[in-house]
Amino acid sequence: MFLRLGHKILFWIIVIFGIFGSVFLFWQGNQYRQAGISQLLQQARGIYHYVVLSRQLISSWHGIYIKKGDRYIRMTPAAFTGELAAFAGRKAPFFLKIAVLNSTNPEHVPDEFERQAILDMKSRKKKEVWQLVNDKDIYRFRYAGPLVFENECQSCHSEKPKVSILGCISIGLNANNFFRVLERNLLHYVIYMITGILIILTLLWFMLRSYVLRPLKELSQAADEVREGNFNVRVNLSQSLEWQSVGENFNNMVKTLAQKQSALQEEADSAIEQLKLAYEELKKTEKYKSDFFTNITHDLKTPITAIKGAITILVRKSPEEFVPYLDILQRNVEKLSSMVQDLLDCSRIESGELALHREESDLAEVMEDAILMAMPLAWKKKIKLDYQVPEEPCLAQMDKKRMEQVMINLLTNAIKFSPEGDKVEIRLFREGKFWKVTIEDNGPGIPVKDREKIFNKFFQRTEAKTDAGMGLGLAIAKGIIEAHGGRIGVCERSKNGRGSCFYFLIPCLKGEKKDQGHG
Repeated sequence: MFLRLGHKILFWIIVIFGIFGSVFLFWQGNQYRQAGISQLLQQARGIYHYVVLSRQLISSWHGIYIKKGDRYIRMTPAAFTGELAAFAGRKAPFFLKIAVLNSTNPEHVPDEFERQAILDMKSRKKKEVWQLVNDKDIYRFRYAGPLVFENECQSCHSEKPKVSILGCISIGLNANNFFRVLERNLLHYVIYMITGILIILTLLWFMLRSYVLRPLKELSQAADEVREGNFNVRVNLSQSLEWQSVGENFNNMVKTLAQKQSALQEEADSAIEQLKLAYEELKKTEKYKSDFFTNITHDLKTPITAIKGAITILVRKSPEEFVPYLDILQRNVEKLSSMVQDLLDCSRIESGELALHREESDLAEVMEDAILMAMPLAWKKKIKLDYQVPEEPCLAQMDKKRMEQVMINLLTNAIKFSPEGDKVEIRLFREGKFWKVTIEDNGPGIPVKDREKIFNKFFQRTEAKTDAGMGLGLAIAKGIIEAHGGRIGVCERSKNGRGSCFYFLIPCLKGEKKDQGHG
């Protein structure tokens, strides 16, 4: 899917801001969390040091006496810590506990956190232990500091313990309020950030449309106008100095194109006028040439006919020894008459005056007559003529004499270029709305460069230039076939050095059945 440039830029701006905002939000939330935990840790340390200092002070006084009723009772540091823990549980937002390993007093038995903290502090791994605990969506900050036997403690204890760390002072702080504030702050930050991003995106989109997309759209529309041929279009890009420079360059380019287009148009008009004049001259030349061929062929036919008649009389009345010479003379006069007739046919075809005497005829019969007429030439070279025709009539509206002329022309060419003792294949079959005739030989073939020129007047293939013909046969055949509404050409399978294959098509007689079989 292809998106517009503005949509692509907007999409990537949103992606970039989204990634940046998410990373920054994660980082900011982590900073808030660390700051809050640091604050809770400082509070826990303050309570811990307050308890330790109180115990040390009471020890230095060898205990304190408090009045209960009418009596004064001596209170040791341990008792003071117990009373303080009980009082904190009722009044303060934290709890306090003295935890000692292997204690027989249930109040001093450590839980899992306290036991692990005591072990870590005894092994010197940690000087203090803290942990944030989430129990059923209730956040609690746990802190454990070492419970150390000091010199002042000897005032209450007769023997000094073997270990310096007796246990730990465990402190727990309620962290729910902190996390509620944290979540509220993060929510406010998200709202502020999204609002800020939307405002920035709106401003960026406005700037993008004003300073990038709008001039680009104007340039694109102007380019479309130029592509349609309107060279009068101009753009006015005043959004910035850079766009102004682009607009001026574009306008100069269109102006130059318009000048070039105008110059080309003038040259084209001049060339067309010259071509018209040249075409008129060519038409006149062609008409002169056509008239020349028509006149000269008409003028030649009369004396040739007279010569032919005179030779016929001489053959009957001359002595026996002159007959061979008269035969040579008669054959050459016949050839000259055929050449004059070819020139006359070409002239008629070019002038569009070729008269066709069309009648409903069977193309297969015409082809068989042409084959019979070409047989003497085939026998002379021992060429076998192999032909196939459909069993049903191959009816078409045609001039039988002219169609026979086409087939004889193609057959004599195929026989002439075939090796002695070879064969020529003639096929007649139906192809769509046409009857198709193919004549194929095994001669030297037709070079590719000659395919387009072979039906031109006076064109002769290299192999045929020693022949007495003038190269009009195929040109006449093409004119006759096209006058019948058909076409003639060289088959695709014709290759230089591997034989030639010619074909021609003429329309079937209207109303014939289309399911006639092929031979």
